[in-house]
Amino acid sequence: MPLPRSATSRLALLLTLATNRVDAQEVNGSRARYDMNRATVLFETGAFSPEEMGRFAFLADRGIEDIERLLHLTGPGVKPGPTISFVVREGLSMSRSFRRTIMLPADRVRRESAPYLHETTHVLVPMSQECLWLSEGFASYVQSYVAERIGGYDGYVFSWGGNGNIDRLARRTLNSEPGRATLPYLGSFGAPADLFEKRREVAQPLYVLSHSLVKFMVDGIGLDKVKTLVQAADIAASSEPITGRTIEGWKADWLATLGAPGSEPATGR
Repeated sequence: MPLPRSATSRLALLLTLATNRVDAQEVNGSRARYDMNRATVLFETGAFSPEEMGRFAFLADRGIEDIERLLHLTGPGVKPGPTISFVVREGLSMSRSFRRTIMLPADRVRRESAPYLHETTHVLVPMSQECLWLSEGFASYVQSYVAERIGGYDGYVFSWGGNGNIDRLARRTLNSEPGRATLPYLGSFGAPADLFEKRREVAQPLYVLSHSLVKFMVDGIGLDKVKTLVQAADIAASSEPITGRTIEGWKADWLATLGAPGSEPATGR
């Protein structure tokens, strides 16, 4: 009997890690640095074994290359950008990215639940216009796609089961009060109040619904066009020329597909 995809991916990951040992290039006091091909990874030395540090450094480096290939950010004639720095630190409450630096909580790296692919996507595909639902939904979709089909692990931010389970979670979220309160922010350029203070009550429904909506768009027009929209200088004005529909039209069709109460398809609008 063949293994399910998740078990096959996990086995492939373990075999890859077992045959790719990575050692630190520098240990300076309490910090170890791993200089890879596309990543520089910094650890607090007392928090991990050398094997654990080398394993994650390999994953971070490979994750950059996998995302670059998936999103056609590398290839003949395309000069790779500067390396991305990953800082793994104790005491961080959440993962963050700023320019080409990614901060990851040490406990999540230990548990192999760090959203390193999600944050790497933010770095590699920065937005010209701030649009939270599109940015987070796109990063979540890419993270799950890479983990499921290419390599690495899915560091679930606020959902589980990857792209195959996100629509089920979205339906459940839409039937909750926090989900209904979050829905107006999808397709807009605002963000709910207390987004960072109330992660489970406010951020979780936004991330789940955004992931599902972006998946719906990718299923309809492909990843490259959604990536182009993410990078547009004026997302609202660019949506119809790039994707064939307005943001409002995508949202209405997505809600109708999920069977949300009172929703009607708006294809062509």
